[in-house]
Amino acid sequence: MRRYALLGERLGHSYSVPIHQAIFRVLGLQADYRLLEIPRGELGARFPALCRELDGMNVTIPYKEEVMPLLDGVDDFARQVGAVNTVLCREGVSRGYNTDVAGFMAMLERYGIPVAGHPAYVLGTGGASQAARTALKALGAASVTLVSRKPEPGELGYGELAERFSGVLVNCTPVGMYPHGEGCPLTGEQLRVMLPRACGVADMIYNPAETCLTRAAREAGVPACTGLYMLIHQAVEAESIWQGQSLGRALTDQLMKELKLP
Repeated sequence: MRRYALLGERLGHSYSVPIHQAIFRVLGLQADYRLLEIPRGELGARFPALCRELDGMNVTIPYKEEVMPLLDGVDDFARQVGAVNTVLCREGVSRGYNTDVAGFMAMLERYGIPVAGHPAYVLGTGGASQAARTALKALGAASVTLVSRKPEPGELGYGELAERFSGVLVNCTPVGMYPHGEGCPLTGEQLRVMLPRACGVADMIYNPAETCLTRAAREAGVPACTGLYMLIHQAVEAESIWQGQSLGRALTDQLMKELKLP
């Protein structure tokens, strides 16, 4: 039996197990997928044994960047993004990939969020943010601006955002994630000013299925989506790597219909 796992620090909110089990069922595979919570500071010591025990891994917060120097090889695209979310293990040799970018691009296209020719503003600075920025540039955004609580040169602070914003807004912060679904990365006043100038809003949070941010956008008539489609599609892309076959977006669409996720 093939064995796979998701590595992260806190995984109680994860939907990865039912998603990958559904993919195994569709492909007729005898395989196991489990969650592995690893406390900070322990990844380096545990990683070699995990590579021997597992056929593949997904990697999530906070280890998408930390895992990179532990790998025997990193795909050029993952190196460009600066984050790994998928690891292929073969006979103790590990190679890292990034499927978040493909997942994010597929999500924007599915929900009709226009990117080409529009400025894009990305909230958050972690691995998910890096993937979003890479995807937005690949889709032809006129510009991609990082928004941070502690902006560095070339970045924008939250206090300046409302005045400067127009185009696409992407949330890559955990604000609004279960169990704190009432949270929003922006104030009501900021949203009041910004949403009339928005052509799309994407929130990478997938639990809850509707966040305060996307609800406000939809109520203002702005195309919006949360991250469930991205989550499923990046899992399909990871399975394509592990199984050595292209599975495609049709499987993602099928799983979106079949999976009964909250």
